[in-house]
Amino acid sequence: MKIAVISDIHSNKPALDAVILDIKNNKCTHIFVLGDLIGYYHWPKYVVEELMTLDNCTVIRGNHEDLLIKARINKEFNTECYKKYGSGLNICIESLSTEQMAWLDSLPVSAELCIENLKIGLFHGSERETDEYLYPDVSKFRIKEIPDNQFDFIFFGHTHYPVVFNKGCTVIANPGSVGQPRDVGSLASYLILNTRNRAISFKRVPFDSHEVRNKALEYDPDYHYLTDILKRNNPYA
Repeated sequence: MKIAVISDIHSNKPALDAVILDIKNNKCTHIFVLGDLIGYYHWPKYVVEELMTLDNCTVIRGNHEDLLIKARINKEFNTECYKKYGSGLNICIESLSTEQMAWLDSLPVSAELCIENLKIGLFHGSERETDEYLYPDVSKFRIKEIPDNQFDFIFFGHTHYPVVFNKGCTVIANPGSVGQPRDVGSLASYLILNTRNRAISFKRVPFDSHEVRNKALEYDPDYHYLTDILKRNNPYA
């Protein structure tokens, strides 16, 4: 079995479409989604609908799903989020259906699965909390604190940087970001786990960043981060 692990889509339709096509071409039979389906970019309804209807898809929540819950009921917090992240959450509030909102609200903060005798843990930030960042240069002492006797594989997102650590018999990996990769702009990042040989393969998929940039300029013309990040370390974006 091949399992695709994706994270941090952030309402980026062109990136998600490109990655889903690549996942199908690689004949993956299951998809793990590590949270942050929404936020930043501008196609939340499409992204949520797509993931709600995918077969064999395990989805957990990220910190942006938590932000959305709070922003819906607290106008001052919503204003703070707008200043920090742009109009992405407001578009969620305006466009997502009651059913889609309820589905997002129901997502668990983590998941534990056993597939073909492999014990797998899914988290957004870390095994401790949704909003903890474990960057590629995280202290080796922090990695040592991660329990290695419960899982064969631990997958986490949140940082938007792909990385893999080994601790004892446990493989700890971040697939990077589909919708807002921060190491190389406009190259969506995800990984594939082959359960037969326990191999992990990182994948990079280009997406139409011009479409994303144009939409960002339409909704958030003064929030330059949304467009600048698409060009980071990528002269062709």
